[in-house]
Amino acid sequence: MRCLRSCLVLVALGTVALPALATVTDVAVYHLGEADPGAVAGGAGDNPTVASVGAPNLAKAGGPTYSSDVSPRIGSTLSMVFNGTTDKYANSTGVASTLTDNFGVEAWVKSDGSTTNNAAIVYNGNSSTSGWGIYRFGGNYGLLYGGNILLNGPAITTQWTELAVVRDNGTTTFYVNGVASFTTATGPNPPAGGVGIGGNPLVAAEFFGGEIDEARIFSFVSGAFSVGDLNLPPPVATPMLSARSLALLGFGLLALAGFTLRRRMR
Repeated sequence: MRCLRSCLVLVALGTVALPALATVTDVAVYHLGEADPGAVAGGAGDNPTVASVGAPNLAKAGGPTYSSDVSPRIGSTLSMVFNGTTDKYANSTGVASTLTDNFGVEAWVKSDGSTTNNAAIVYNGNSSTSGWGIYRFGGNYGLLYGGNILLNGPAITTQWTELAVVRDNGTTTFYVNGVASFTTATGPNPPAGGVGIGGNPLVAAEFFGGEIDEARIFSFVSGAFSVGDLNLPPPVATPMLSARSLALLGFGLLALAGFTLRRRMR
């Protein structure tokens, strides 16, 4: 009896289902620490910070520093701290991508709580006239399509938050921790200008206060994007019952009931 019951429990446990991943192409990836030579927590940010994938590398302004307080993404050991007044990483002579559809930009952020002015988190283009990126607008996170649209999203928090702007087949979605916050059909003007993390790429303004980790720009085939393509933590493993497991469990329960009945009839 004890063995039979144990076997039934094992039969009932299925496998963990993970979200299917679409094929995305990394255009520019900035780990903000792990790829920089000699980077250590508490140390001064390297100049430039290295693009692990793609180009360009980004030169620093001010004094951003590395931190061991990192996002929940697997593999991250360092993040970058920005003071909100002078610190940023930027390239002002070219963009990472000129795409206006089927692209994504994302980053993990941890605000210091400041709501003063607006602040660029990751931007590709010219914030006044072209391109796209993730911003803090006062006390809210949101997206900016330079010269075209500014949309406020959720209120900032002082916890690590994964933010992403994804434009797929003519629809833009703003994601917060993998959950859609809002959508819009409005698209961006073709990016031209530069790339900035923690501040405006072209001018000494719009500085972000807090930490940024794992910034990424990517592209994909139209209609192929899945939320599982974002730099989110792995899902929590939960046992699931397959159709076969349910059938076997049913047969096992019937066998157990018959066995118990026969014992009582003796």
